[in-house]
Formats: sequence, C-alpha cells, structure tokens
Amino acid sequence: MSWPAAAIFLLLPAIAWVARRSGGSWYAPAAFFAAFWCVFAGLPLVAGPIGVAPAGMLFLAAACAAVFAGAWLAQKRPVPADPQLEVREPPLLGWLIAACTVLGFVVVGIILYSVETSGSAVPILSFDAMVQTIHRLAVARNGGTWEEPAAARVLTTATYLGPMLSGLMLGLRTQGWSRWLSFVVLLPSVLITVILTTKSSLLLPLALGASSYLAASIAGGRRPRLDLKRAALVACVLGLIIGAFFLIQMARYAGWASGRPEAVVESMWLNTFPYLGVFSGWLATYGLWDGLHLTFGQYTFAGVFDLLHIHTRVAGLYTEQVVINGSEYNIYTAFRGLVQDFTVPGALAFLVLVGFLAELTYKRARSGSLLYAGLLAAFYAATLWSFVVDIFIYNTIVLAFVLLIGYLAAAPRLRVGQLTTTGVLAKDS
Repeated sequence: MSWPAAAIFLLLPAIAWVARRSGGSWYAPAAFFAAFWCVFAGLPLVAGPIGVAPAGMLFLAAACAAVFAGAWLAQKRPVPADPQLEVREPPLLGWLIAACTVLGFVVVGIILYSVETSGSAVPILSFDAMVQTIHRLAVARNGGTWEEPAAARVLTTATYLGPMLSGLMLGLRTQGWSRWLSFVVLLPSVLITVILTTKSSLLLPLALGASSYLAASIAGGRRPRLDLKRAALVACVLGLIIGAFFLIQMARYAGWASGRPEAVVESMWLNTFPYLGVFSGWLATYGLWDGLHLTFGQYTFAGVFDLLHIHTRVAGLYTEQVVINGSEYNIYTAFRGLVQDFTVPGALAFLVLVGFLAELTYKRARSGSLLYAGLLAAFYAATLWSFVVDIFIYNTIVLAFVLLIGYLAAAPRLRVGQLTTTGVLAKDS
C-alpha cells in the first residue's frame, strides 16, 4: 500500500460527508459520486495488484471536490415545482419491457446462428462440448476470427433499454408480485454473457437497471434505504454473480476439464482491482501540463466521434496495454479520457459542470418529474461505470437513453390518449 496515497484517500470520505450534509441525501449527485469512489478507491488501495500513485488519488479527490462544487452552485438556484401532483407509472411500460425481452432473445439467436455458420456449432445436449465451444469462441473473438454481427450489435440496445424500463417499474410500483417478472428482461444478457464470456454483457444492464431504479424511486418520493435485510440480499446477489463469473472464466481461459481454479481466481483478481493503479501510474507519467495537445472529446464522446467518422474508437478505447504479472490490462477509468481530452484543469472544470447539471436534474426529479428522472439515471449510470470507462462511449447505450427519455417525455400524451379512448368507449356503450 502507498501510504501517501492512503493519506490522500482520507479526503474522499470527508468530501462525501460534507456533500451529504449539503445535499440532504446520499443520493444527491455529489454525495453519491464521492461515496461511490470512497468504495472503489479503497478497494484497489488495499487489494490492488499494483500500487496507487499519489497523483491519481489526488486527482480523484479533486474530481469529487469539483462535482461537489458544481452541485453546491446549483443548490443556490431555485427550481420551479413540477405541476404534476402524482407520480404514476407510464403507460405501456410492461409491454415495452416484454418487447425488449423478446428483442434480447433475438440477439441471442443471431449470435448463435453466426457461430454455427462460422463452423463452430454450439451443441445443446452435451455440457462439456458446450463449454469447449465457448472456450473456442473466446479464442476466436480474441484472435479476430469471429466478430459479433452488426444486427446483434444494434439490437443490443434492447438489452440495455429493457433493464432501465424494469428499474423504472420497480422504482414506481410499491406492491404486486407481477413487478418481479420484469427481472426476466435480464435473461438474454445472462445468455449472452455465457456464450461470449463477456462480463460487461451482464454488468452493464445491471448498472443501467440500478441507475433507473434509483432515479425512479427518488421521483416517486421513496428513496431506497439499505437496511440489514437488503444488505444481506445484495451480498447474496453479489456472491452469485462472482460465482457465475468464476465458472465463465473457467470455460473461457482453460476449458472445463483442464481448468485450474487458482489460476482463474488470480485472473479475476488481476482483472478487477488494477484500474486505479493503472490510471494513477499513467497520470504520474503523463503529468499536469503534458496534455496541451487537446483531443476535444474524442475519448469522452468516443462513440459519437466514431459515428461521425471523425476518430475511430478502438475496442477497449485505449490501445496502451499495461502488463501485470504477465496479464495485459487497458482499463484506465473514465478520468483518463477526460484528462486526454481537456487536460487536468479542463477535466476538473468539466466535472464542475457535470455536478451543476446533475444537481439541477436531481432537484427536478425529486419534485416528481419522471423526465428528469431519466436524465438523473444517466448520471448514476456514468458514476457506476466510471471505474471502467465513460459509459457513453457506447452508441447503443446512448441510443437506449435517448429512447428512454423520449418515452418519458411522451408518456403524459400517451396517458391522455388512453384516457380519451376510454372515455369515448364508455360514452358509446
């Protein structure tokens, strides 16, 4: 452990506590951001395979302070009350969740068909043969001999939108067993994760669904509380996910019969905790003023730049690989893209703006606006994925949020249309 970095780390809980007192809730943007990084900076500090340089921890403390500064400025601005008196579930929500689930299964079918036509059929009767096929597919993906079909990549939007709609339902419905059926929307993501052995195929939908749930709960006036029972449930779910990822790694790297559990555990450790050490090492070498050659958003908004053919986004976003105990690693957190795009002072100024806009959005969502709840979910999602990369480099996720916010904006008109139709039918009868 780097003791200077550990000393700087103590600034994070202090900023989180001040932000909590200022915002009135741990779900206020500045408090949520700082509390998240208290956990995700503490873990690699004590359990990371490489040391965390003080420069990276200092930038992280400055980033939390910048978000808090922006939020504090926004708290001084009055926000008009939303005229909506009651927060109600948008119409057709269940049908849209079902449609996203069906499209998710279509994605699974397209992937399986592409694997079969490439000469690596996926058997469904033999478990061992299935594991070996998954292993060969992972090798083919890493070697560039197999690529996910374009249709599957586009329709993957449904596997992101579905969990967000499900989170919206769970945040607004307080009772009824039918709301738990919305979890079925995650089943296609689970199947894709098993077939492609890509953990992000499940973790991203989970992060998006959790973000939507938090934002919808806030809009509905029912902020989630983490009591002992819920903490135990979260721990059990995390345990199941870790166990499932362990089995998937066994199939991906070694095959089932020849797999060595200790090697898989080491691989999972090396792929989970180095992110802050890698970023801080890069920042310590990069320096404060070496980045005056600005890239003006080509990393922070990589998906848009790629779509407009301005700058090609490579897989994983960063091409530089860091070798850790013989394993290559290229996750530098979302902060590297900000620094490369705008330099350190520019990145902090950008985070001040983020904090300002997020706080305004939070205040409007808290007043009962579902439209602003959709925007608030975007902030929560970006925070939850910031230890990996900027979540909005993925155009499919950008499209999913556009569809979600468009749906929430149209929901009042859809409800009025339903009421009008019901009134006409009642009159006719």
